[in-house]
Amino acid sequence: MPQLLDYPRYAWQVWRGDRSRGEADLDASRRADLAGLVDFSHPLTILDLANGRLRPQYAILRAQGHRVIGIDLVNRPERSWQGRAYAVARALYANRLRLPSSAMHSDALVCGDVGRLPFPDATFDLVTSVAAFEHFLDVPSVVAEVARVLKPGGVVWTAIHVFTAPSGGHNLSFAEVPLRHMPPGVEPWDHLRQRRLPFSVPLNEWRIRDYLAAFTRHFDVLRHYCHMREGEHLLTPEIEAELAARGYTRDELTCGAYVIIARRPG
Repeated sequence: MPQLLDYPRYAWQVWRGDRSRGEADLDASRRADLAGLVDFSHPLTILDLANGRLRPQYAILRAQGHRVIGIDLVNRPERSWQGRAYAVARALYANRLRLPSSAMHSDALVCGDVGRLPFPDATFDLVTSVAAFEHFLDVPSVVAEVARVLKPGGVVWTAIHVFTAPSGGHNLSFAEVPLRHMPPGVEPWDHLRQRRLPFSVPLNEWRIRDYLAAFTRHFDVLRHYCHMREGEHLLTPEIEAELAARGYTRDELTCGAYVIIARRPG
């Protein structure tokens, strides 16, 4: 698998602070997007949906004084060498982001199913999610649950790793964001074309229009935009024509991360 070569590069990026800068940039984008919609000047009740093992956004928001709950199936005790490696990486993230070590603490993490959220109705002011929705196999249920647990007028901000992007198959480089190079012998957009490389993680294969339709059923979609471009130099006229014949647009083929901001009516 091409990704095997990425582990030392990724570790170096974490050590050097590249990854933490990316997370800080995401937080800055979220705050800018939500200006006028969410008042960050006082503590909010926030759900970090599918926080991940490294949980950087959970920690960033906690350090800002908000009451943050993270939910993910990975939120369980780990005593393996992988668990220890993640603990080291979390400490590095906190250090590079200049967060108190307590921000990474697991005391507000819930091990649970995002499609059946174990929270009362109208609990949260804000739900945030980064690079997670593409892995949910029942997106309509998750979106409905997010709407249920948000307070009336509450907002969801999500950044989605788009399946139609060159890296959308999650089987190329995870150390190169945005993706710039293809592994030897692998064609660009292999996951939409030949599918010679298998997928190593669950993927729903949704397109941007599918997400927008799902959110529109429960929310007022306030804004949506491509947050990160990738692969424009890989999209040759031949590949573009091949994929256009199957209904793919240049815009969705070159969008690596897509942000949706939506508000629960009420």
